[in-house]
Amino acid sequence: MQLASKKTVQFLCKKYGLRPSRSSGQNFLVCQDVIEDSMRAGTITAHDVIVEVGAGFGTLTAALAAQAATLYSVEMDKRLFAALQQLEQTYQNLHTVRGDFFQQWPQLKEKLSDVGYKVIANVPYNITSKLIRHFLEQHPRPREMVLLVQREVAERIVAAIGAMSLLAVSVQFYSAPKSIRIVSKDCFYPVPQVDSALIHITNIGIDANGYQRRLRGISDDQFFSIVKIGFSAKRKQLHNNLAAGLRLSDQAVKSLLTRAQINPKIRAQELSIQNWINLTWEIHSK
Repeated sequence: MQLASKKTVQFLCKKYGLRPSRSSGQNFLVCQDVIEDSMRAGTITAHDVIVEVGAGFGTLTAALAAQAATLYSVEMDKRLFAALQQLEQTYQNLHTVRGDFFQQWPQLKEKLSDVGYKVIANVPYNITSKLIRHFLEQHPRPREMVLLVQREVAERIVAAIGAMSLLAVSVQFYSAPKSIRIVSKDCFYPVPQVDSALIHITNIGIDANGYQRRLRGISDDQFFSIVKIGFSAKRKQLHNNLAAGLRLSDQAVKSLLTRAQINPKIRAQELSIQNWINLTWEIHSK
């Protein structure tokens, strides 16, 4: 049975009594070429340990299990999980995990080593940002990730200076993300309202850009506390957000920005990650 087809997914929905839930991000991939591109980007080998979140009916799962050494596939919906378990009879290297990923993480992480596994997934839309930040900030971290996400989210992740966001800073601080291709909404059943994009996130856990080293002892938490304040009201100039969030006078904040060599009239989306590092250093090094 060809899993990556609309007819197959419709048949399985009927068989397992599933009416796909938009709120749960249940849009099932039905294009084989997207699966092939995901596999190619992840360069899956017989030595790889893979984590898949939101496995659904196993469209991507089957392809991953056929090539990887070990695959942990997580699915929360009990009907989808029942279908997913059928694949375990074919693939001995497949280990299905039922439940909310974040609740299952404490048990799952015991089976993984830091930067010793990959994440390949068609990510449920409703947890995309939270999931990506989790994998980048929590140990053990993956070596790389290939994710199918909403196009708008992908564009935010790979944004350049001038269009930065809290998500962009969070991902680019810890890794090197790039967009691989746009995926039409017609590649899903049911058809969502927006297109998706396949992204590849690499250089995880090696501080390839040196951002963590440049903090010079200031913690990541301290850094991101400043970034969050900076993006608290994106339409306002940065000095206004900082003055409110840090409870400082506007003049004191403008002095901080000047010492950090940042234009006092700038907005948060116009700052580079290095700008944020310079600003954090000025605030926390006193």
